This record gives sequence, structure tokens and C-alpha cells, in this order.
Amino acid sequence: MITDFRLKVFETVARRLNFTRAAEELFITQPAVTRHIKELERLLDVRLFKREGRGIALTTEGARLLAHSRRILKEYETLEEDMSSGRNAPISGELSLGASSTMSQYVLPPLLALFNRHYPEIRIRLKSGNTEEMEQAVQHEAVQLGIVEGTATRTDLHYLPFMEDEIILAGGAHAAVPREGLSLPQLSGVPLIMREPGSGTRRVVEEALKAHGITTSGLNILMTLGNTESIKLYLAHSPACSFLSSLAVREELKRGDLKKIHVRQLEIRRSFHFATGHGDHSRINELFIKFCRNYYNKI
Repeated sequence: MITDFRLKVFETVARRLNFTRAAEELFITQPAVTRHIKELERLLDVRLFKREGRGIALTTEGARLLAHSRRILKEYETLEEDMSSGRNAPISGELSLGASSTMSQYVLPPLLALFNRHYPEIRIRLKSGNTEEMEQAVQHEAVQLGIVEGTATRTDLHYLPFMEDEIILAGGAHAAVPREGLSLPQLSGVPLIMREPGSGTRRVVEEALKAHGITTSGLNILMTLGNTESIKLYLAHSPACSFLSSLAVREELKRGDLKKIHVRQLEIRRSFHFATGHGDHSRINELFIKFCRNYYNKI
């Protein structure tokens, strides 16, 4: 791949904020990473990183260079894609993904494995977090392509639909609910575990309940937890219930570890979207989006 390797080293250290981890990602030694950073600092006559506690942080000049570096590295990638497109060369480059928790844990792993078999020259880097964090990562160009859940809300991003999902109310063996399910008014008496604010799952649930005149302040929320796996383990030892993605609880429902609790007059569906910056027409992004859509149309 055509690139300025010093800028690539700098971008990796700035993203990981750790020289050792940057070296591991780039398959070079830590002294080599340090040497490239020092050479950049000498050429630009600025300090790029500063000590902060036990770690490092970008200086003001480092943050400015990071913005330039990401634009330059993206141009290098576009250049290589454009030059290789006319000579039937294997597609190569980097697929920088940012995915919401549900996507990264329950949807993407088998898909990425299959994509890697088809396109081994494309290096894949996956960053995971809640929907709000991944939208910000796309906006700040920390990742090239995001896969987020819920309503496409940000005007500074371009969204493309991917797939549908259902959010269900789930509980474990200790959940004491009527066999016929719950009415909407009865929902306020159920102890609930919720995802954290910023989670796409929580945002969709809140919007659906609001349409029926129910706010979170009227619910019996015991606590919030930051990931679905923690919630599922909690439910297995508690009478509490939680709104969870059907994609995330498929195996638990099959085994009987969790059960779906019917809430009358309430159906919560959401869409997953690809998110990119406006004007971003990366060939690798477009290839991956097409691959994902074809994959999920076949299963």
C-alpha cells in the first residue's frame, strides 16, 4: 500500500495512545515506533505527545496533525484503489470499522471471517462501542465505516440501511410474570435492567415506550449495565427483566435460559444502518456494504 509510513505510525499511536500496542498492530518494534515519532517531531519542530498519568495524550499540535494525517492517509488509500481498479489486481487496503455492541458481538464475527476468506488482502480493524460513540468515531474519522442501531439521526453523517432486528422483553427463570404476558400499565411494576444512555438499544426502547405515553421515569429501573452479556448473566440470577436484541438472546432462548415475555400492544423493531461521512466513496467500504447485504439476504 502506498503511504507515508511515519504518518501511519503516528495515526496508530494517536488512536491507541500506547506505543507498545501500536507496535503490535503495525508489526514493528517499539523502538522503531519511537524513532518514527521522534523523526516527525524533529521535522515539524513540535511535540506530538505528552505524559498524562501512567499513559500518554496528544498535545494540541498532535491533535492538529492527527486530523491532517487521517485525511492524507485516506487520500493514499483512494489513490491505490483508483490505480488498481483498471488492472484487475486483488483489492487491498484497510477496512476500518466501528460497530455498535450488538453488531460487533452477535452479527459481525462470522461475516468478517467469510469476508476475509474472499478478500485476504484487506486488513480489518474493528472498534466497538455504543451507537453514539461509533457515530462520533465516524464523524472524527477514527473509523471509516460505522454500523449503528436505531434511528438515523445525525445530519452530518450519511446512512444506508442494513438489516432489521426486534427488541424483546426477556427474563430468566426467576422472573415472575403472568403466563399470558403483561399489559402496558403492568410494565411499570416489573424490575428492569437497562442499557446505558447512548446505547442504540436503549434509545429505540425509549422511543417505542414514549409512543405509548410511557417514560423511563415511570419504570422500575433497578440499574443500568454497559453491555448485553452482563445483563444476560444478571437476569439468570434475578427476577428482573430487560429489553434485549433478539439477535443477542437467540441461543439463550433456544436453551431455555431466558424466556421472551409478551407485552401486549408493544412491538419494538429497529434498523441497523451503515454510517459514513458525506462524500466518502471508498471502494472498500462499498465492497463491504454490498457483501453484508448479500450475506444477510441469503440467510
